[in-house]
Amino acid sequence: MIAFLIAPPTSPHPAGVYPRHPPLLLASCAGALREAGATVHTVDAFAQDLPIHAVVSQVALLTPDLVVLLPNDVARETPAAVTAMLAGGLRRKLPEALLVAAGVGQPHWLAKLLKDVPQLDGAICGDPEEPLVAVHDLLAENGDWCTVPGAMTSSTSPVRFAGHICQELDSLPAPAWDLVQLNSYTVLAHRQRGGGEYPILASRGCFWDRCGFCQDLACVKSPVYRVRSPESVVSEMEKAIANFGASHFLFHDAVFPPRVEWLSRFSGLIIERGLKVTWFCMARADSVSPEGLKLMAQAGCINICFGLETGSPELLAAMDKGHDLEQSRWAVRQAQLAGLEVSATFILGYPGETPATARRTVEFAIDLDVDYAQFLLVKWHQVPDHLLDAGTLHEDWELTQFDYRGMLFVPSRIGTPERLKLLRSYAYLRFYSRPGYLAKQLRKVGGLSDLRRYVSGAKTLISAMLNR
Repeated sequence: MIAFLIAPPTSPHPAGVYPRHPPLLLASCAGALREAGATVHTVDAFAQDLPIHAVVSQVALLTPDLVVLLPNDVARETPAAVTAMLAGGLRRKLPEALLVAAGVGQPHWLAKLLKDVPQLDGAICGDPEEPLVAVHDLLAENGDWCTVPGAMTSSTSPVRFAGHICQELDSLPAPAWDLVQLNSYTVLAHRQRGGGEYPILASRGCFWDRCGFCQDLACVKSPVYRVRSPESVVSEMEKAIANFGASHFLFHDAVFPPRVEWLSRFSGLIIERGLKVTWFCMARADSVSPEGLKLMAQAGCINICFGLETGSPELLAAMDKGHDLEQSRWAVRQAQLAGLEVSATFILGYPGETPATARRTVEFAIDLDVDYAQFLLVKWHQVPDHLLDAGTLHEDWELTQFDYRGMLFVPSRIGTPERLKLLRSYAYLRFYSRPGYLAKQLRKVGGLSDLRRYVSGAKTLISAMLNR
């Protein structure tokens, strides 16, 4: 049986926007289907900047039995209208193929997608790898694919539906990165350490899972938090080194596993097996410990990113972030003492945001003295009901080199998208143009590769400041 997995484009036409993250779920599903015996093909239309008609033509040439669209993969999203255009073209060319969506984490999102994209036969809710293997097996036997756990159709009620949860993450096959051109993706400057960047997950879900701004639809946004064994993670790293020459890893976990016992075993395995690796991860400010941070540094972590979100205690509480500003300060300081570079993400435009709170966030970032700060605008598929009067949701998806996810929310006190974007430009300019910051970064330059990295970072910042 032939299966074709598609990472859709983010626009009906070539957008000229570079992708920063490879399609992790696509690669994982491809690995599972291939192990099950399917002949698997993939295309990342976003990375190749392919128009919809070119994607349809490429898929139709192979007449697959199963076509899987992944409109929401890790760190990327495709508008429903674009998914509908792609699904329509595929349906006309491949009327007999089973056409499903996967990679979307929540039932109500999938129900809306199936309503907006009637050309789809259905969708897989939750962790998609095991259900897709079951679909493959049933198709080979002319069975009913709708009986697969996690399968949804347009008649499924999302209220009473639970997506599939893979309880044993260690049982999943390794992602089929040989079917994806890993060198096609841009690595942000603060993570560049020579060569490419191998994407990896040590866990799925988030043990907090309450942040008001989070509408991440990929499998990392799961109602159940699960962690792979250190042995499984390190084994995947070893295989990536052997098969792809990997040396630097990006952990896409919503929250990198924080337990000291896990970190101790993970660190020990990397050292025991002599792996010369570096890696980057994301963590919560209230989940790290001095001991754990030191273990991470010993295991090759060079940069940890905290989602600190805002310098306003009132907004932080409204977000239900679960920690306060002092915990943010403490976490950053402990990471610095452990010898790690510290990145931080901040949100501009959450309901209740004002120009004054936005400026307070920028000053908070400066006061923390983090190495890198990223200022993100609130992007939502829809505004939570209790916030409908707090601003406006602009339904067009603006694709830029820096941000290509969702629809922009503008708080009432900000007023217009232009004013909100101006605040983001101010944030970047204020944070990165400080003489003290520039001097600190210049002292880190140890050679031509570092200089190239900073030039690349400067170009990205300019794009962000110009909202391009």
